[in-house]
Amino acid sequence: MKRVEIPASLRGDGTLVSVIVPTYGDSEYLPKALESVAGQTHDNVEIVVVDSSGVDWLQSLANETDGVRYEYQEPRGLSAARNRAVEIASGDIVAFLDADDWWEPEKLEHQLPEIENGADVVYCDAYIVDGDSTRRMSTLPVEDAENHYLDFLYEGGVPVPTVIARRACVERERFDERLDAVEDFHLLVRLFREYTPARVPEPLAYYNRRSDSMSSDLDAMYENSLQALELLFERYPDLRDHRDRLLADAEYAHAKRLIREGQPAEARKSVVSAIRRGTRDRRAFALLLVSLLPGYNRRAFELLERGQERLR
Repeated sequence: MKRVEIPASLRGDGTLVSVIVPTYGDSEYLPKALESVAGQTHDNVEIVVVDSSGVDWLQSLANETDGVRYEYQEPRGLSAARNRAVEIASGDIVAFLDADDWWEPEKLEHQLPEIENGADVVYCDAYIVDGDSTRRMSTLPVEDAENHYLDFLYEGGVPVPTVIARRACVERERFDERLDAVEDFHLLVRLFREYTPARVPEPLAYYNRRSDSMSSDLDAMYENSLQALELLFERYPDLRDHRDRLLADAEYAHAKRLIREGQPAEARKSVVSAIRRGTRDRRAFALLLVSLLPGYNRRAFELLERGQERLR
């Protein structure tokens, strides 16, 4: 394993930010993630690692470093690991970073002023790392804070490593442990509805799309997306007016994931179904055209995704 280059202490005089890092079977990626936290220009951080693999060197790192907390937890899923990390965190602000993602050095320094100005949850733009390709992702603008949760429900576009939030807000809402995927989407809808969001329009995080990650299990992603929506309809009855369109949009999102993974025939079935179910997203027709191209036209799909972000 690559040696982790982290100073003996991560503590300073600024606002303490607890960085939530769950890991299970992906510890080979951790050094880069942890070093990106230790390299923050903000001078007071705490790394909280909840490990479900039993990685010996993580316990040693915690013993040797002021500002690294470690806890082993039997594998119970990503939501349970993140919830436990939030429970044992010391900072009033929490940030989220998965083992295979990393940050620019100025991330926390540039986001914390939004918290100081009254926001409860703050995210930034990101770089999407997809194999050998890296591109900038423009996240969803906050145009109407009161209804931002609804914009997010329809548009998405906020990767979890871009997010920081007041710990009290996350403790109240928590990740839903009934979900095996899209638990971050489900939490963010609730945070955006209950609290004040803000965005920093700078790419300060790197979000790694690994082919062996949970997000690549396409059927599980789709099934959990539907379950997450049903949980939201149950909690917020007013959202039921949006039910048909949101379910159609979930199928459209499933079609996008299918074509990204090189399954154009299956994507075509899903996007046709989404159109028939009433998705109002005109990009669905563009995706249908991409699915009809011979083979997997990666370039055409990337242009479609970038066009979607420019419409935000």
